[in-house]
Amino acid sequence: MLKGERSDVWLSLERIEITPFAVIAGEILQNRRSGYLTIIRGALRNVLYWSQGELVLIVSESPTDSLAEFLVRRNVLTSDRAFQLVADDPTDVVSRFHETGILDLSTRQTLLREWITSLFIPLFSLDEGTAAFNDDEPIAPEKRVFLQSTAALILEGVRSITNGLVLRRSLGDLKRDIVPSRETRYTIDSVALTDAERRIASMLSEPQTIEAFLRQLSTESVTAAKVVIGMLALGVFTTAIEDRREPESSTDFGDMQRDLELLAAIGSSDQRSLRAVALSRQLGSMDHYQLFDVPRASTRAQIMTAAERLKKVYDPTSFPPIVRESVQLINRRIDDAINLLKDTTRRAAYDKLLSQPGQRAGGEAAIQQRLTQRSIAQQNHAKAKELSASGDYYGAIVLLKQAVNYAPDLADAWFLLGSCQERNPKWRRDAAESFQMTLSIDPNHVEAMISLGDLYKSEGLTSRAQTCYEDVLKIAPDNQQAKSRLTAIKKR
Repeated sequence: MLKGERSDVWLSLERIEITPFAVIAGEILQNRRSGYLTIIRGALRNVLYWSQGELVLIVSESPTDSLAEFLVRRNVLTSDRAFQLVADDPTDVVSRFHETGILDLSTRQTLLREWITSLFIPLFSLDEGTAAFNDDEPIAPEKRVFLQSTAALILEGVRSITNGLVLRRSLGDLKRDIVPSRETRYTIDSVALTDAERRIASMLSEPQTIEAFLRQLSTESVTAAKVVIGMLALGVFTTAIEDRREPESSTDFGDMQRDLELLAAIGSSDQRSLRAVALSRQLGSMDHYQLFDVPRASTRAQIMTAAERLKKVYDPTSFPPIVRESVQLINRRIDDAINLLKDTTRRAAYDKLLSQPGQRAGGEAAIQQRLTQRSIAQQNHAKAKELSASGDYYGAIVLLKQAVNYAPDLADAWFLLGSCQERNPKWRRDAAESFQMTLSIDPNHVEAMISLGDLYKSEGLTSRAQTCYEDVLKIAPDNQQAKSRLTAIKKR
C-alpha cells in the first residue's frame, strides 16, 4: 500500500490489479474508517462515502448511475420530476429525494438501498483500476443512505464475482496460513451466510494454508474460495501469523538479557534496589489493591495512606541511577492507581471488573483495557443519544453496536439500539432481540417492556404483547401507557 499525507488527510492508493476491491472494502470495514474511497477505471469514476467502516453513499460521474436515472427506470419518477434531484453537490441527492415527499419514508429508504447496492456490487468484479482512500469526517446524516448491513453487502459482492482472475487475486497468497480470528466484530453465526457457506466456513478450526483448505473442498472450490475471501474481508478469518501472540506474562529473550545485566550491576548486597526491580517487573500481574497491599473494602483514607507510604519507600532520589527507570515505573503506576481509586465512579467500575471470573488472570493490563472499552462504550452511548434525537438512526446504531460489544451490561444502550433498529421494518427481529437483552440485564426496564410489547403487537402477536403490558403494570401499576394499550387489546 502506498501511503502519503496530504495536508491533514491520510491518503491510501491501491492498484486493483494488486489489491482487489474485496480486500479494500474489507480493510475499511474492519478498521472502522471514515472518509471517501474513489474508484477510477477508464471513464468510470465512483466515490464511496464511509462512516466508521459502514458504507453510507455512492456517487458516480456517469449519468446512468445517478439516483434520478435509477428512479426513472423503476417508474418511480418521471424525467421531469427526476430533474429536481440534480444538484451542484452530488452528495445532496439523498436529502433532495426525501424532500420530494413522494412515497413513504420506508419505501424511499428501500429504493435508496437498492440503488446503492446496484452501484456497489459490480465493483467487486473490477480487474483493473485505481482506488484512493481519504480519511475524512463522515458526511452529514441527512446525506446518508440507511443500509441494512455493509457486511452483508460485501458478502453479496464476493458472491457476484464470476471472473476467475479476480477470484484468484482476491485470495492472495495461497500459502498463507489462515485461522478463525479471536478478535472480530463478526462470527460465522452472525453474518448472512447460506447453509452451504456456513458449513464450509465452520470447517476451518486450526491454522491451515488457503491452498490446503480449498483442496479438501475440491467439489465446491468456487464456493469455498468465495467463503475464504468473504471471511477474510469481514475479519472472521485472519492470517495465522497475525493471530499468534505470545502471552503477556512471557519474557522476551532480550528483556531477560537486560535484566540479568541489570541485576549483575546492582549486586547482591543492595537488596532494596533488587526488590524495586522485582516489583517493577510484577506490576502487570498486580491489581491496584495488591500494589498498595490493602483489602478491596479499604476506605479512601486507608488507600491514600498506603499510597503515600509506598511513595516514600520508592522515592526515585533515594535509589542509585541504574534502577531509576524501574522506580519511576513504580511511581507512575502508583499515580495511576491513586487517580482511579479516589474517583468513586471509576473505582466502582474497576471493582466490578475485578469481580468478574478470569479478570485477575488477565493481569492489570487486561483490566485497564476493559476500563478503556467501557469508557468508549459510555461515550458512544452518549453520542448515539444525540444522533438518535437528530434522526440519524443509522449513525446511532453503528455507535451502539460497538458500545454493547465493549460493555454488554449497558441496559440503556441495548434499549436505545432496539429503539433505533425498530425504525427499519427489516430490523424488527434485531430490535426485539435488543429489547430482550435489555430486560435480561434489567428485568424492571419498563420502557423496554412497552417497546417489546408494541413490537409484538405490530407483528400480530397479541398475546405476547398483552403479557408485556401486564408485566409493566406489575412493576408500575399506574403506568398509563401500559393501561391504554391493554384496554385497546381487550376492546378487540
